[in-house]
Amino acid sequence: MLVPADVLRGIHTRRIIIMNVTPSQFALLGKLLESGALRQRVISQNLANVNTPGYHRQDVSFEQKLARMLENQSGAGISGIEPTVYEVAGLPERADGNNVDIDIEMGQLNKNSLLYQTYSQVLASKLSMLRSAITGRQ
Repeated sequence: MLVPADVLRGIHTRRIIIMNVTPSQFALLGKLLESGALRQRVISQNLANVNTPGYHRQDVSFEQKLARMLENQSGAGISGIEPTVYEVAGLPERADGNNVDIDIEMGQLNKNSLLYQTYSQVLASKLSMLRSAITGRQ
C-alpha cells in the first residue's frame, strides 16, 4: 500500500511503501507451486497414457484441502497440507478401459500452466518487495 508523503507530514518527502509480506505467504506460494509442479507431471502422465488400455485418469488433490483448512482455520497451518495424487473415478471409459479424454487434459494443462505462472509472478513480486525493503530502494 502506498502512503502519500503529505499524509506523513514532514517525516519524509517521498512516498513510502508499507510491506505486507509474511513467512506464511511464502509458505503458501511454495505449496501452490509444489502442487502445480506435481499436477503438471500428472497431466503429462495422463497424456502419455491416453492410448494405454485400462489406464485411468489421475489428478492432484490440494486446493480442496487448502479450502477446508482456511474454512476451519486449523492450527496445523499450510505445512500440514500435502498435494496427493488420486485416481479419478466415475468417468466414462472407452472400450479398452481407458478413461483419459485428451481435450480435458489439454484444458487442464493450459489452466495449470497459467496458475503456475501467476503463482511464480506473485512470489517474484513479494521477493522484490522484500529485497527493496532490505536495500532501502523503491
